[in-house]
Amino acid sequence: MATATTNSTRDQLFHTASQMFCEKGFHATSIRDIAERVGIQGGSIYSHFESKDDLLWSIVQHAADRFFSAIRPVAGADMGITQKLRKAVITHAEVITSDLDAAAVYTVEWRHLSPERRAEVTKLRDEYESIWRTMVDQGIREGYLAASDAAGASRFILSSLNYLFTWFRPDGPLTAEEVGTLIADYTFDGLRRRTV
Repeated sequence: MATATTNSTRDQLFHTASQMFCEKGFHATSIRDIAERVGIQGGSIYSHFESKDDLLWSIVQHAADRFFSAIRPVAGADMGITQKLRKAVITHAEVITSDLDAAAVYTVEWRHLSPERRAEVTKLRDEYESIWRTMVDQGIREGYLAASDAAGASRFILSSLNYLFTWFRPDGPLTAEEVGTLIADYTFDGLRRRTV
């Protein structure tokens, strides 16, 4: 029973920190702020996380794991590159929209990690982008994409997705899949008017 309570408290701290780092930013959120919102003493946090940096690192790692877990099956799937790229966009959008706070922290607040951990995040981001670059490069080689630079095109696609947390609303008119589909349509079909 004690373990369940411990895990529950740790989960509460994790999700509350995600919310507060998203709302106020990492530097403007104190350990005491997080503890008060959860309803525990400030010092109690240290039995779950070594420091505020450790808490931020936990959130960033968890978000990175979710992105990799979602994209790897898509990248390795036996499907045409057209379908694969569209599915990848929708999948990335679904990861973001399923936890907007963590996505915001992963996208913006990771810069406040210690230098060593920032370097680790940079490596993870490079690895993730490499998965996209491989797919985009295939799309270029097969004539599906008109882009001449797979790296630049990959960054463009990811940039259009990563700030979904700023405007997507779970109670809004579009589901996560619909938003992903819309972005895929805009990215791969363009916004130009079609002739009838």
